[in-house]
Amino acid sequence: MKVDILVVGAGPSGLAAGIASARGGRGTVWVLERNTESGRKFLFSGSGQCNVTHGGQIADFLNHYGNIKKARFVKPALLSFDNNDLIHFFEQHGVPFLKREDGKIFPKSLKSKDLLNILVAELKEQGGILQTETVVKNVAKINTGFLLTTNRGEFCAKKLILATGGQSFPVTGSQGDGFRFAVQLGHQLVEPKPALTPVIVRDYPFADLSGISFWSAKIEIRRHAQCLKVGQGDVLLTHRGLSGPAILDLSRDMKSGDKLLTAFIPPEKFVSDIFTGKKTLKNVLQQLGLAERFGVRILEMLNIAPNQPVAETNRETRKRLELVLTGYSFVIESLGGWSEAMVTSGGVVLEEVNRQTMESRIVPGLYFCGELLDIDGDTGGYNIQFALSSGFMAGNAVQNCL
Repeated sequence: MKVDILVVGAGPSGLAAGIASARGGRGTVWVLERNTESGRKFLFSGSGQCNVTHGGQIADFLNHYGNIKKARFVKPALLSFDNNDLIHFFEQHGVPFLKREDGKIFPKSLKSKDLLNILVAELKEQGGILQTETVVKNVAKINTGFLLTTNRGEFCAKKLILATGGQSFPVTGSQGDGFRFAVQLGHQLVEPKPALTPVIVRDYPFADLSGISFWSAKIEIRRHAQCLKVGQGDVLLTHRGLSGPAILDLSRDMKSGDKLLTAFIPPEKFVSDIFTGKKTLKNVLQQLGLAERFGVRILEMLNIAPNQPVAETNRETRKRLELVLTGYSFVIESLGGWSEAMVTSGGVVLEEVNRQTMESRIVPGLYFCGELLDIDGDTGGYNIQFALSSGFMAGNAVQNCL
């Protein structure tokens, strides 16, 4: 099969690339997908509700991709197709959105399938061909472009866009094939690692309190007694350790053996005035925003009676309680693996890709987009936004070259 433009991967970045490539009908565009349906990982996004982007100014996004180098790389793509463009694209196809107080934006239906259906329909509307159940086994550069060997035979393409995603959630088909193809074509990789992953805690004492969460908790990563990084956000107790946005966003900087000093209560709230009246200690902790079961557990761990009246609580007891609640020390046993990670950290080295077009600086006619690149954003819609933005940028650049 000979085509003008071949896209490998039919997640959000691949579908966006296919749509943009096919606009104007200047060449034949095929999108190859290994699964029986497109966007399988996309359907899992936000537990199926799909936090597709974030509100606010697009310039604010640049602080959510890890470091200055990555912020510089993503900027052209985000500016060329920003969060308002994303919302407009889907709204004009009949999908309204809702914005939560934390800035996260979801389809009003809370169904990622609604967004995926639009991307697939728009690809077909523009004349692109979606070919599922097609596993790419090998990619090679030839004089006329690229030769791909698949389970359905060989494909020859003038231009190739790799949008295979990373390695997170391998059950959805994200098995790291794109990394292998990139290396075959001469590119280097930053070692792929699981990112946005929960933490497994050593000697974890709260397994039976799984599901309890803390709003805007402060987390400090400490390594060899030195503060490595500080973050703040919601934290969730799991049956093995910690999760929630604050933990997921910081996980790219964590490793086994690190300590996580966790402030369940801001120190400024833990003042002597709260230890007055006829309340019990259990009541005080509830007033400070802690779930009753968690507060009782902490008191029991400190050998303090939960129903002890605050009037009978001495200064030493209050100090012990304060130290635990404003700086509880967890020790990381390990980070969640590929099956738990939301995205992949690492990927194709950014210096080898033109950030204005997503074209390889090493192999003319080869383009990358989405998670295959060494880009991983925070939770909150930043990764899907970049996937779509980079996909549209790559597709537009390819179309302009035909």
